[in-house]
Amino acid sequence: MNGPILEIKEVGKEFGGLHALDGVNCAIPEGQIKAIIGPNGAGKTTLFNCLTGVDRPTRGSVIFEGKSISGLQPYEIAKAGLARTWQTIALFDHMTALENVLVGRHCRTSSGMFRSAFRFPSQRREEKQMRREAYDLLDSLGIADSAGKDVGQLTFLEQRRVELARCLASEPRVLLLDEPAAGLNTRETAELGDVIRNIRRRGITIVLVEHDMSLVMDLSDSVLVLDHGVPIAEGTPREIQADEKVIAVYLGEEVE
Repeated sequence: MNGPILEIKEVGKEFGGLHALDGVNCAIPEGQIKAIIGPNGAGKTTLFNCLTGVDRPTRGSVIFEGKSISGLQPYEIAKAGLARTWQTIALFDHMTALENVLVGRHCRTSSGMFRSAFRFPSQRREEKQMRREAYDLLDSLGIADSAGKDVGQLTFLEQRRVELARCLASEPRVLLLDEPAAGLNTRETAELGDVIRNIRRRGITIVLVEHDMSLVMDLSDSVLVLDHGVPIAEGTPREIQADEKVIAVYLGEEVE
C-alpha cells in the first residue's frame, strides 16, 4: 500500500474539562514498530482507546489503510484489522489457553448463529480448522504444551503469550501492545522482546506503549513522546534519548 498503514490526525480527547489528548499527530509506516512513551498520565492508554473504538475522539480522526475508522465500534475495528492487548491481562481464567485463542478468532468466522445452533457440516469443518489454527498460534509462541490448561494455572509470561496468540487469531494488520512487559522480570522481558520481533516478522505493524525504556529502545524503529496529552517529541530511539524536552519530562523538570 502507498503511505502509512495507520495515521493519527490532530486527535484530541476531552473528559469534561480535562484534555486527555490534544493535537496528537502520527503516521506509522507498514511493518514498523512504533513506541509511544511518556510519564504516567501522559494519555498513552487514552490514545489506544481512541484508536480501537473504546473511546471516540473529541476531534481529529484515525485513518487505517486510507479509510477513517473514527466512530466505528471496537468489534468493527478489530474486524478491519486492528487488535490490542491491555495493561492488565484480560483472559478468561476458567477457559483453556486454546479456548481463549478461539475467542479471538470469532470475528473471522462465517458460520453464523443458525448454522452453529444446528451444527451443520460446514460449521463443524470450520470449527475444526479454527482449533487447528489456534493450536498452531500457541505453538508458534512456544506455549503449545499449555493449550489444554486453564489460563489461571499459567505463569504471568505464559498468559501474555496466550493474550498475544488471541490477538493474532483475529488476523490483525496492526497490533497495539499496552505495557506488555508490566509485571515481568528482566529475563521474561527479554523473552517477550523476542516474541514481539517474531510477530513483526509476520508482516504485522506494531504500536507499543511501554515504560521499560530498555525494551522500547531495543525494539522500536521510532518513538512518539506524550506529556499531558500533548506530543513533545518524535524520532528514532537515539534521537529521543538525546532530546532535552524528553529528558526534562522524565526528570520532572520544567519544559519551556
